[in-house]
This record gives sequence, structure tokens and C-alpha cells, in this order.
Amino acid sequence: MAKKTQPRKKPPAKKVSEPTKTYEHTEEKLLLRPDVGLQPQFKAKKAPKTYRYDPSLDPALSWDVNADRERGEALIARIETAPDVAQATAAAAELKRMSRPFLNWAGKAERREFSVPTLPLFVHERLSTQAILQSVTSHKRDKQQSLRLFADEELDVTDRLLKAYEHPTPWVNRLILGDSLVVMNSLLQYEGLGGQVQMIYMDPPYGVRFGSNFQPFVRKRDVRHGDDNSLSREPEMVQAYRDTWELGLHSYLGYLRDRLIVCRELLCARGSVFVQISDENIHHVREVMDEVFGSENFVVVVCFRRLGMMVGETIQSSAHYLLWYAKDKPQMKSRKLFERQIPGRGSGDHYVNLEETSTGNVRALTADERGNPDLIPFGWRPFQLISLTTGGFRPNTTIPYEFEGRIYHPGPNKCWRTTKEGLDRLVACRRVVRAGNTIRYKQYLDDFPLTEITTIWDDTARDPENLYVVQTPSNIVRRCLLMTTDPGDLVLDPTC
Repeated sequence: MAKKTQPRKKPPAKKVSEPTKTYEHTEEKLLLRPDVGLQPQFKAKKAPKTYRYDPSLDPALSWDVNADRERGEALIARIETAPDVAQATAAAAELKRMSRPFLNWAGKAERREFSVPTLPLFVHERLSTQAILQSVTSHKRDKQQSLRLFADEELDVTDRLLKAYEHPTPWVNRLILGDSLVVMNSLLQYEGLGGQVQMIYMDPPYGVRFGSNFQPFVRKRDVRHGDDNSLSREPEMVQAYRDTWELGLHSYLGYLRDRLIVCRELLCARGSVFVQISDENIHHVREVMDEVFGSENFVVVVCFRRLGMMVGETIQSSAHYLLWYAKDKPQMKSRKLFERQIPGRGSGDHYVNLEETSTGNVRALTADERGNPDLIPFGWRPFQLISLTTGGFRPNTTIPYEFEGRIYHPGPNKCWRTTKEGLDRLVACRRVVRAGNTIRYKQYLDDFPLTEITTIWDDTARDPENLYVVQTPSNIVRRCLLMTTDPGDLVLDPTC
């Protein structure tokens, strides 16, 4: 008996994954760096770089009656003999700056300058992001693309040695291991990056009482200060994370000032610097930054919430701070940030009522809807009621107004926010409602779904991407990038 054969089903088409791509800065160039194996043969060495302090910008808290006496006398002589008012005014302004009070600490008056070794940055490893991602996501070795793990083009030993810091190569982002002061000085002297960095994010030690917090393993977050088992086996990391302050706070302030001065040299005219700090030394750090960048270039202090609290005898501390300064505030590149308002929470906590679009029925948000706005049924619009009055008497708006057969008055020494014609337009748009003995304006959330982010960031405590105990949440750095940079701008984190 013949059997009816079933048509053979076509096998499902295999999904072809898109090849992994890498973001490249094709128009930017980077000077060729020597490899670490060629260090003994490297001859293009440079002398240490000396940076001078500028005492004319010292901010507050102390006076030095002996410093720059001769310079002050010379300025007085310039004022007396100035051929015109402009030169006399300039000399008087400089003399006034010299007489300003300043923050003083042990060793500051004795150090008019500091010297930094000028060392080349030798390449230890070159990696290609595209090749790494391809090897991780692919499971079949025979179908992997043949990709080099090296980001730079292959050069022979002679070229890598003789052409180091002389010829441009394609730009690559870098992680640099070393003392932040020496590294930044090398970027200035060997690679010529002075005046080219758009944004610097500094996360220095918060003070002198903070022990080592180096975490050698991502999977082990409980690191104990002074425990030999928590030590790294690499001497560079031990040196970097075992900060010692010989003179306590005095050494700490000198450490910060030296690095901030070099940061200023790296920043471009439109650049910004952010310094992350706690409440223990924020006042001292701001005074040092006033000295280095000038108080006129201070932008704002951002307060952000952190995970965990410092237990104290009075009130628990749950915030850290960002000090934002510009290289030159009038030229500073900046933009405002906005976030979406959520009904019943955060900036949208005033939107506690719902209106059904089809029927006009009104009800309050439920507790579940406050916790999860996705539970709000389709067709219901969150809204809030806003006062239609403001303070002050105005002849054209301090008037009675009739609404739904009842007369309303803004009150003594008050007025409506708009004229009678404006109120009539709001009524025609069904935006005026009765609320007790007055009338209010109905504002829907979708009228202004976004709100400007201010200097209080209370949504940064938890970050699922954090791998280290003291790692700064990525959303904090992301906001700083969005506020002050464009794609392709140069960004530096000297204290990660």
C-alpha cells in the first residue's frame, strides 16, 4: 500500500550574527611609543620638567608678610612711574592679588616650584577590542575570523626604537600604569598633549586617614587593610595603593596641588576638570582648586548619593561630591542634561493623579503604580494641579474671575499668573479645575516628560556594573562626559 510521504521541511535558516566592529578615531593620530623590551636602548631621554607655583592666585586663610617683598616694591614703583592709567591699573591689580590671603600648609612656602621626572611611556601590551570580543562570543574555532590582537600596525625593532615619539600612528585608547604625576608629565613633554584634553576626571584619595583599598581580584570584594593576603604581587601597584603622608594633611594638599597644576597644563581652553571627594576634605580641596584654576573658574559642586553610609555620632553621611572647575569658564564647553520624569517618584512625585482620556474620569495613583509606572493602564494620563496665582498686585491680573458659575479672586496682594484672556484659553482647553476655594491649572506629565538634572544626584547609589569596592558608579562619569565632551574629544582619568 502506497504511503503518502510528508514534504520535507526546510531547515530553519541560520542566523548570521553581525561581525563585531570597533570604534576607531581614523582622523586622530598618536605618536609612536617604544615597547617595554626596548627600554635599555631608548636614547631620546629628556630632563625633568620644573613647574612653578603661582602665589598670586592663593585663595584664603593666611598671610605671608615676607614673601615677594621685592616684587611688591617693584609694583609700587611701576604704579608711581606708569606713563598712563592702564599700566598703573594693571600693576595695582597685580599688587592686590599678591596681598590676598591664601591657604598655607607645612612645606608650601619653602617650595616655589616642583620637578617631575620626564620619562617615556613604554608599551607593555597592545590589544584589539574587536579581536577580543570575537574570540569571546564565538564558540567554533574553525569559523572565527583571523584577527590580530594587536591594535597597532606591526613594525620592526629598528622602527619601533628609532621612530619612537617622532612619527604619528593611528590613535588608540590606553591604560597606563604609573605615578599619575609622572604619567601626565610624560603626556605633556613626550606626546605634546598640552592644551588638548577636553575633560579630566580625578578620583584621588579622600584624605590621609583612608587605608589601602586595593582589590587584586574582581571576585573577592572583602579587602582588609594591612592583611598580607590582600597584597598584590606587583610592586608598582603596592606603591600606588599604599599612599603614605609623611606630614599628614600637609602632604596630602601638596600632593593634590602638584597634580592639579599639571592637569591645568593638559586641559584645552574649553576643558573641564572634575574632582571626586568626600565631606572630610572638600573645603580644603576647593581652596586648592581656587588657587590653581582661579575662583572665577569654579562651576558647581555636585552632590551624589553613594552606596552605604558612614556611621557617626550625630548623623549618617550618605553623599560624596564632585568639584567642577573650568580651564576658562567663559569658553567652557557644557550642555544641560535631562531625565525622564516618573509619576509618583523623584522629580515626578507631584504627578499623583490619573485622568482617563476617553471618559475624563479621575483617580489617584495606587501604591503599586507608584512603585512600577508600567502598571498604569493604557489611556490614563498622570497629571498634577498647579497654583494659578503668584505674589504681588497687578492691575490687569488682580481681578475676580468667573469659572463654572462661581467667582474666584487671587487673594490680597496676589494676582493670576496670566490675564483674563489667558485664563479663558486655559478653560477652553479644559486645563482649569476647581480645588477647594480656588482654581488650579492641570498639567499633564506628557506636557513636560523630561526634567533638567540639577546638582543633586540621588539616583547614583547602585550600579550593577560595579566590580570593585571603591569603584565610582559609571553613571556618574557618564554624566560628566555628556555635560562637557563631544564624540572624539580627549578624556583623561589620572587617578583611576
